Amino acid sequence: MSKKLVNRVLLVNDDGIDATGIRILKSIAENIANEVWVVAPVVDQSGVSCSVSLKSPFRVQKRSQTEYAVYGTPADCSLFAIKSVMANQLPDLVLSGINNGSNLGFETVLSGTVGAAMMAMTLGVPAMALSQVSSEDNIPTDWHCSTHLAESIIRQLYALSTPDNICFNINFPNCQAEQIKGVKITKQGSPDVSQFVIAETQDPEGHDYFWFRAKRNQGVSDVEKELDAANDGYIAITPLNYERTDYAFYQQIKATFNV
Repeated sequence: MSKKLVNRVLLVNDDGIDATGIRILKSIAENIANEVWVVAPVVDQSGVSCSVSLKSPFRVQKRSQTEYAVYGTPADCSLFAIKSVMANQLPDLVLSGINNGSNLGFETVLSGTVGAAMMAMTLGVPAMALSQVSSEDNIPTDWHCSTHLAESIIRQLYALSTPDNICFNINFPNCQAEQIKGVKITKQGSPDVSQFVIAETQDPEGHDYFWFRAKRNQGVSDVEKELDAANDGYIAITPLNYERTDYAFYQQIKATFNV
């Protein structure tokens, strides 16, 4: 039996509480924690980033003593767990995912998976977001890589002396576990939204509606970027923090305005 890493772990996600990825993550979490709590959205909340239900109440369905389905966002789930149901004994670690599909580069900004981890981090709990890169060609996601390697990665990252304002974004490449080239510590990289399109169509009554569609760039030009590293067959691990200020330009502006 594997040595337990922590006492309590909280699982959240954005694909929904019944999604395949969070069930895989639960089986992994049972190897590293004495208690595994699940607080996740009732339905898919992909793309909502770190949004919180400030203007409307949300309902919660208690499925068991340690499992709650939330009618809200992934960040709502982290907030509800840490500020309510687990407030008397906080989790030692929050794991968000495993997301069905990548959260790389510009996707990282949009990701509810990452948003839930960021919320936990801002509330003072160590957090990691995990995603399984998929083919994006309507082929069922191959979970082999994350299923077999996530526990080892979690253990290695948790053992680090990580600053309180850091959470990790982890992406497992779309390949078998034995095919990965290794681990790359990466940066988020510059945004690429060139493959975003708006598809216009009509409903049966002739009314227009629109879908956002996007494909992930499959190229490899700089393996220090998380997108390129994952495309090249590496597990991409990016340390993220809340602060988005561009300090070089911040100093330039201050000098310009003499403040």
